[in-house]
Amino acid sequence: MVLLACGQAFAQPSKPLRIIVPFPPGGTADITSRVLAVHLAKGLGQTVVVENRPGGSTIIGTELVARSPADGHTLLVVFPSFVINPALRREMSFDPLKDFKPVGQTMSVPMAIALHPSVPARTLEELIALARAKPGEISYGTPGTGTTHHVMGEMLRLAVKIDIVHAPFQGGAPALVAATGGHIPMIYGNATEVAPSVKSGKLRAVVVTSAERAEGLPDVPTMRESGYPELEATNWSGMVVPSATAPSAIARLNSELVQALRNADTQDKFRSNGMSPAPGTPEEFGAFLKTESARYAKAVRDAGVKVD
Repeated sequence: MVLLACGQAFAQPSKPLRIIVPFPPGGTADITSRVLAVHLAKGLGQTVVVENRPGGSTIIGTELVARSPADGHTLLVVFPSFVINPALRREMSFDPLKDFKPVGQTMSVPMAIALHPSVPARTLEELIALARAKPGEISYGTPGTGTTHHVMGEMLRLAVKIDIVHAPFQGGAPALVAATGGHIPMIYGNATEVAPSVKSGKLRAVVVTSAERAEGLPDVPTMRESGYPELEATNWSGMVVPSATAPSAIARLNSELVQALRNADTQDKFRSNGMSPAPGTPEEFGAFLKTESARYAKAVRDAGVKVD
């Protein structure tokens, strides 16, 4: 009866909703959340506030939502770090798959490997050959330790048996600056962030990680085309709520989220930033989270990824 009452009350929320973004302002998570907040507010008839709570490799913002009332008024934006962190850290105050319930996926964006023009490689195979000829001399920049980019970089290292060195930065932007400036020879970044530098000639992209070619890098082959389908991956995002949230509240949130993602204005803004909207059910996103959790746990274990 209590759950039913909560669900009925949520049909017309009486207070503002919060979307907690565990990343700094200005990034992909922040952009998508603010676009979606506008449409969610219209559908729910209530203000939706986006709050940036970065820190601790997204753990600070995640813990905040885990402790929040399970009334459907506080949502957490999650990226792959949500399911990677448990594999990297033994002591965490929450379990991503037990302490949260999925609302739905929001988007996906391909990643890309790009090189400074001074690097004598124009394809992934040429890069692999170069790395084998110069073991331990090629470093690759990422947005940080334990990010999707880092784990996928280590999966590449293991899959093709090369010795490349991880160079973590505090976000994708600093890594991009270092790569375009020639301070590091290689970057594993979001295709959306890399594309402008590729088009201007400051970087050379050799491969994208999505199943299909990236819209912003149409001439760059995929991992599958390059012979490594096991290294396909996307940097995805979605929303979750505390696990005790009523199913009816989750259903309402998902309904509004799907409508927001199917809105023409939302789709235009997402695609202009190189992101693909990914509307779906809570069940579909939940199954996806379990699959991604198992995949990344194995990758972290096999590669021996450690938190600095």
